Amino acid sequence: MIRILCLLAGTAGAVAALDLAQKAFSISERGGAVIAHNRSGLYVATGALAAFLWGAAVARVGSPSIAVAGGVILGGAVGNLFSIALWPSLVGVPDPLVAGGVAFSVGDVAVGFGILLLVPATVIFALQNRERLFEPV
Repeated sequence: MIRILCLLAGTAGAVAALDLAQKAFSISERGGAVIAHNRSGLYVATGALAAFLWGAAVARVGSPSIAVAGGVILGGAVGNLFSIALWPSLVGVPDPLVAGGVAFSVGDVAVGFGILLLVPATVIFALQNRERLFEPV
């Protein structure tokens, strides 16, 4: 369990740090002129609770590959949540990347990429651990 928690936390921390560093660089380069998506206090509280529950569920599975994929998703979410506190002068989550009229951040990309990693990791884990699928929760 400790190994899984370390993989989850290490991956999430690295992804969140990368997201926040990219946002900090973009904000400093543009003098704070970045697109931000407004988020309420309820959004932040709900997001923090969901991130905590997500991390607990991923750690409970006990799969290293699911822990890494889950850490990528968790890191993107944590980066977005922390950015609200780090840049209170912006109204919401900074999204300094723009492509095709859509604004996003490294955290957003990490969540999408993490889901792409999580699906095959979960299928492989389920196929390798069929007997665990029928255990009581």
